[in-house]
Amino acid sequence: MREALALAAEAADAGEVPVGAVVVRHGEIVGRGRNRREGGGGAAAHAEIEAITEACRTLGGWRLSGCELYVTLEPCPMCAGAVVNARLDRVVYGAHDARGGALGGLFDLTSYPLGCRPLILGGVLESECTALLRDFFAARRKTDGKPRRLLREFYSVHADELAPLLLGKVLCRRDPESGEVKRARITETECYLGENDTACHAHRGKTDRTRILWKRGGTVYVYLCYGMHSLLNIVSGPEGEPEAVLIRAVEGAEGPGRLTKMLGIDRAFNGHDAVFSDIIWIEDDGTPVPEYTALPRIGIDYAAPEDRERPWRFTSVRQ
Repeated sequence: MREALALAAEAADAGEVPVGAVVVRHGEIVGRGRNRREGGGGAAAHAEIEAITEACRTLGGWRLSGCELYVTLEPCPMCAGAVVNARLDRVVYGAHDARGGALGGLFDLTSYPLGCRPLILGGVLESECTALLRDFFAARRKTDGKPRRLLREFYSVHADELAPLLLGKVLCRRDPESGEVKRARITETECYLGENDTACHAHRGKTDRTRILWKRGGTVYVYLCYGMHSLLNIVSGPEGEPEAVLIRAVEGAEGPGRLTKMLGIDRAFNGHDAVFSDIIWIEDDGTPVPEYTALPRIGIDYAAPEDRERPWRFTSVRQ
């Protein structure tokens, strides 16, 4: 359980709900895991799932008979189901979860005739597991009403959905030498929606310049336009689907070249992850998405007529 707690602390440091898990066989750890949902792991990226998956790889099969799962928080229904499916002998958990626990907290999945009924032991190092969760959520609540960095989940939607959602958000750029942070509210965006969009750089396939578009949502894509202007884009959607949103304007700078010049953003920012980068990110300060108009994109004469006409430029009416 100490190892699971260390993994939970690692999750907290990464901005994840602090849950850690290990699978043990004959006293040896064969699988480790921590929560990774916010970091782009997906809805199923719970600590137990990760630990069970690694244990299956280590042991060369899906049956984990003879193994025990140690986890800092009572498993949810999804993870309890994975425990049953993997035929684990025993589950040892720390903190009880009365609202979502599926091994006695909210209900007991193992009470149903599912063919596998592992032994359950709860409350091991409970005070330490509970304190880690309590401190994490207390720190999160303290930021209520204050700007919050956008997390992976926000960027994981498709570009045509992300583009209007970015209106009203605050683009931030920190000077690495002085530490000064410049902030500007986003007022105009454009979406570029994959390989079938002839206006999108991905339309001509993956190149050294455009391969960043295939990375996960939140990756920063900066390219040089006409050899003069650095243009800032945020990759959107799941990894492997090349989409992006161009930041066209912010308060105080209309035009994508002007805004990067004002904020000092250039090709050196290309490839940064806006979820974790300490020099470029986007914040939500609680300002709602403003009213906006949807218009055809600008400067894409090279695109097919139907793509030139798509209303994929989103402009705040407050601009």
